[in-house]
Amino acid sequence: MKLQASKHVFRTLAWRMVAMGILMGAIFPVAALQMGVSAELALSPTFIGTTLMAGLIVGGLNFALASRIVRPRLRRLSSRMRKVRSAMDQATYSGDWSECDPAVCRLEEQAEDELGEVANSYNALLQALHSAHRVEERIQSFNNTLSSQLDLADLSDQALILLMEHSNADGGAIILEKQGDWTIPASKGLIEPQAILRSPALQAAHEQATVRRYDLPAEVKVDAVLSHFAPSDVLLLPIKHHGLLLGWVVLAAASPFSDNTTRLLPLMIQGLGMALNNALLHDDLQRVAALDPLTGLYNRRFGMKRLEEELARIQRNQTPMSLIIVDLDHFKRLNDTYGHLAGDKVLVRAAGIIRDMLRKGDVVMRYGGEEFIAILPGSDIKDGQEVAERIRFALAQSQVEIAGHTLSVTASLGVACTANDRVTSAEPLMKLADSRLYAAKSGGRDRVIAEGAGEALAS
Repeated sequence: MKLQASKHVFRTLAWRMVAMGILMGAIFPVAALQMGVSAELALSPTFIGTTLMAGLIVGGLNFALASRIVRPRLRRLSSRMRKVRSAMDQATYSGDWSECDPAVCRLEEQAEDELGEVANSYNALLQALHSAHRVEERIQSFNNTLSSQLDLADLSDQALILLMEHSNADGGAIILEKQGDWTIPASKGLIEPQAILRSPALQAAHEQATVRRYDLPAEVKVDAVLSHFAPSDVLLLPIKHHGLLLGWVVLAAASPFSDNTTRLLPLMIQGLGMALNNALLHDDLQRVAALDPLTGLYNRRFGMKRLEEELARIQRNQTPMSLIIVDLDHFKRLNDTYGHLAGDKVLVRAAGIIRDMLRKGDVVMRYGGEEFIAILPGSDIKDGQEVAERIRFALAQSQVEIAGHTLSVTASLGVACTANDRVTSAEPLMKLADSRLYAAKSGGRDRVIAEGAGEALAS
């Protein structure tokens, strides 16, 4: 067997050391002749046998000494590796990775030789495995947290909080494209988040949806956008799903982001893309389910839910709220005369006018047939009456072309208010507004009544 071919290191070492000892023993008699030892003695069997035996003994002792020094250190390293492998096998199924912690399995080796380098390499590998697992855990935890959310606002807010925690960012925002417009559903640490949408950097990033990083010199000031800190590092990270750009994550920090952070964030945002895509689909379904298909206003079911929510909020804030019921005059006669298509056209026109007369925070629904309800949080009875008058006037002034005829449609409106009428729940508030609507119709139509009729309902 060739020594070079042996797969057992210590066996190979033993053979070579013994062979070297025998070789030295065989050479020594020749060296003795050169040193002046008589040929009779140097070449005698006894002398040759003695030198060969001495060489064999020295080779064996060298092997024993090397084995005693090196083998225990290698066995200790091998034992630790087997322990880590066993712990990893168990942790794969149990989820408990505590036994794989570098603090538990680290190999202490003080030597500065090759074995010390092997031990250091082992410790570095162990630390790399531990770090890789920690990254995997963080990504999995991030994805699990987001997968439980379908509400777009809550999902965006929670995702931004987690991303800022993992990156040690001081400020940030999530930007999404919804129905062709860029919106910011979540932001932290920003004075004017909408200013980001006007940023030239973001506009340029839209052209190539790749990670962008901006190192800002100390003299660059962005006080119009960021608050409480002077950013030195800004990251723009695209949010994609199946290659489609959904939006951006913007993160800013007072100190530069670490290399580990810039490597970790794109991996986390892959899961964010899937979660946001699901939330956007859910948001679209919720929006479609909440809207009346003809007018585009909230339908009755969702509108009543919003009414309950607004009532609960004004009670917490101790603010008033007005409710307006709008009923188109003589609508049945218009339907009977010109047909349902003409009636639909009038309803769409009326819905648009009512919506245009309301503020951004107001709510309007199609309650049923030709009836609409407007909810005005923060408005007292006077405010509600003024809005109702504007609606009535705008409807009366509008004209609709139907089958070659130009028609004007009027409406009767009843107004009630939680504060002035001392009503705190939906049913009596609506009954009061409806009784005033009935009084407006009985009084000649095309008018607003905001007091008087039906007051017994509020008592």
